[in-house]
Amino acid sequence: MTRIILDTTGVKEALIQVAADMKLHAEELRLLDAQAGDGDLGVTIELAAQGITGCLDSTVETDIGKLLAQCGMAINKVSPSTFGTILASAFMGGGKAVSGKEQLDIEGLVMVGEGAIENIKKRGKAEAGDKTLLDSLIPAVESLKKQSTEGVDDREALLAAVNAAEQGMKATVDMQAKFGRARWFRDGSIGIQDAGATAIYYLMKSFADNISG
Repeated sequence: MTRIILDTTGVKEALIQVAADMKLHAEELRLLDAQAGDGDLGVTIELAAQGITGCLDSTVETDIGKLLAQCGMAINKVSPSTFGTILASAFMGGGKAVSGKEQLDIEGLVMVGEGAIENIKKRGKAEAGDKTLLDSLIPAVESLKKQSTEGVDDREALLAAVNAAEQGMKATVDMQAKFGRARWFRDGSIGIQDAGATAIYYLMKSFADNISG
């Protein structure tokens, strides 16, 4: 059975690739966001990716928790939009949950995810079903936690988590937005896939792909 354990270098390498991958989806996310928002998500993603890359290129931090928190602060500095602030909160909350660790296994990744969810909820007040990035993130973390407790192969657990994120993302099509500019559209937001949930799906898929390879 495959077990995945990441050290600080492994986390850095995966996140650098995630940042590069996210830039590839910037235009798609801009167009999706423009359907029920202000269309700035593409720029936000590009700036956030630059912030992550710049942080990881310059830091010598070995504590994974502090490393994630530094990435969050870098995102917040270069991309102070609503989504940028929430994404920064996710990194900082996830980092706090694994403060002091220099290695992460699947259970550690669950801790990162749960910390991210808690901090996002605290910052943005959203819950599952509100048509936000949480609708991708929560199912993924719940799936990963369930798989890890059942002793499933780590690669299979990651694949299941990504699939759960994808299903959560697709489910936002039928939801009515309650947060962000999309809420102004009321029923008009129904039928449109949430751009934030889509961004988080791509982020998690890239991370999972890169640590499973």
